[in-house]
Amino acid sequence: MQRTVPWTPAQVYALIADVERYPEYLPGWRKVSVIRASEEQAEVAQEFGIGPFSMSFVSTAAFLPNESIIIRSQAGPFSHLDLRWTFAPVERGCRATLVIDAVFRSRLLGGVSGQILESFAQRMLRAFERRAKVLYGATTRHS
Repeated sequence: MQRTVPWTPAQVYALIADVERYPEYLPGWRKVSVIRASEEQAEVAQEFGIGPFSMSFVSTAAFLPNESIIIRSQAGPFSHLDLRWTFAPVERGCRATLVIDAVFRSRLLGGVSGQILESFAQRMLRAFERRAKVLYGATTRHS
């Protein structure tokens, strides 16, 4: 899934790398705690929920500043999660690409995982765009 947005790769990267703020604006994120972090990677405990149902998991994130974020987990509901963000400069902003590869432990979730992941990715991208507008305005600001 790809979007071209009117912000710089550095701005989009900073927004997505700031995982502790996800509960403020990402639908379903209830709690995020950074367990360990450095400039290159982080280990993060997360709680995600819909209605009365919630899932907790720990993930690791590898950071390549302003270029990519790779998030992996084999915990909680996932037997495998590989979420990759990449950021590329374009003429008037950034091309943000999100690729999600996930396998759920639950057979029930596994049967509808493609539909769930597609809907989830669309909602995430819209939420990130709304947040970027709040933080950075409607257009790129090069300073």
